[in-house]
Amino acid sequence: MKPQPSERLTSSADQRATGLARAFVDQGHEPGFCPSEPHSLQELGLPFSFVSDLILKIMYFNGNILGRDIAARACLPWSVASEALTFLASEGYCGTTGIRGTHGPGDDFAESFQYLVTNTGRDRAREILELNQYAGPAPVHLDDYLESASSLADEAPVVSAEELQQALRHLVVPEQLIEVVGTALTGRQALFLYGPPGNGKSSIAEACATVLGDPIFIPHALYVHGEVIRLFDPVHHRLVSGPPIPHDRRWVLVYRPVVHAGGELRGNELELAFDRSLGFYEAPLQLKANGGIFHVDDFGRQMISPRQILNRLIVPLESGIDYLNVARAGTTVSVPYAAVLLLSTNLDPGELVDEAFLRRVRYKALVPDPTAEQFRLILQRVCQSRGIQYRDEVVDYLLQKHYAPVGRALRGCHPRDLVDQIVATARYLGIHPELSRDLVDRVARAYFSDIRTSPTQHLGGDARTLS
Repeated sequence: MKPQPSERLTSSADQRATGLARAFVDQGHEPGFCPSEPHSLQELGLPFSFVSDLILKIMYFNGNILGRDIAARACLPWSVASEALTFLASEGYCGTTGIRGTHGPGDDFAESFQYLVTNTGRDRAREILELNQYAGPAPVHLDDYLESASSLADEAPVVSAEELQQALRHLVVPEQLIEVVGTALTGRQALFLYGPPGNGKSSIAEACATVLGDPIFIPHALYVHGEVIRLFDPVHHRLVSGPPIPHDRRWVLVYRPVVHAGGELRGNELELAFDRSLGFYEAPLQLKANGGIFHVDDFGRQMISPRQILNRLIVPLESGIDYLNVARAGTTVSVPYAAVLLLSTNLDPGELVDEAFLRRVRYKALVPDPTAEQFRLILQRVCQSRGIQYRDEVVDYLLQKHYAPVGRALRGCHPRDLVDQIVATARYLGIHPELSRDLVDRVARAYFSDIRTSPTQHLGGDARTLS
């Protein structure tokens, strides 16, 4: 039997509500902060008018909708959502078409009512939407977020060498580098990784978040002086799976975030960004990174200068407090800065910023090219993961023909890239992928290039002009 629209909606809402309340209980881990579910508007901490307007917008965008689904979309308990629905009905903004869903023992039968917006309600909704089109989970008051974020800032768990080595076990990096990274993470201090490209700086940033502590709860959005700031970002926040934990559904449980910003980073992404068409704010990247890592990759290649980036972050780095300008409310609010700033670049750090700025980033570590021995180890691991037999004599051939004669540097990413191209080339040729001289030559010609060589030389001196 094909499910009805209301049944599909209820199922997805229940799955979402359950899925967002997960933790590592089966592994003996629990988040340090767990928001309890509010049972009244007073405990919710939001103005009643805001909650009513939010629920009206949800009904306006979703058409006929069950009461329990309204509460699920707003991430509110039914006891709170029903108060707003009762008010909206008394004002003539919504009505019901009767019971359209099932309800279990102990449930309020009104949860199974199907609600719809009246013509008067549509007019009211359009007025509200001109100011703010936010119709997602109810936001958390800034004061409630400050309490949870402050606990994150106060936490400073010791990162043991064993833990970090385990987190970096998939990488081949020097022991001295691991020590610098571990010390910086333990002290919650900024870290500057520099060195040639392709040696694992981004992978190190990803691994660092796994040793910063257990998963954390973050709000979907914040309520600040009548404005909404969207905080949860599926691009940067990964939901945790596991047994459910009862909690305030306006919060979601996520792994420690790693917020990446590369060469595309712009100055406005470090400030509250107001969307004029939607009428609410997007949180800056460093706020989304609270509790985890804020990774500025390719430092020095951004649209804004390295000096501008550090000037913007220098106060949060030193004081642990960031200041956000809520322009539409005409005020500035302070929020904890509880992220580890990680800068990585393949440029010379001394040419990017002066000594005074580098002093503020206390920990600096070179991520060097792998040695020949390390290169072989990486290649051996990649071959094993791709189901290809490792042959040391072919690696000798690779190094002697495609590296030594041209003085090509070894990079940590080369083994993975070359083996993946061997697999793709073998599939194209219809042969079994293997570490052979012929396939090594084929992929090396495609992978490596020498921009100093003319196109004619590349074509064996037989280049012709197409006309």
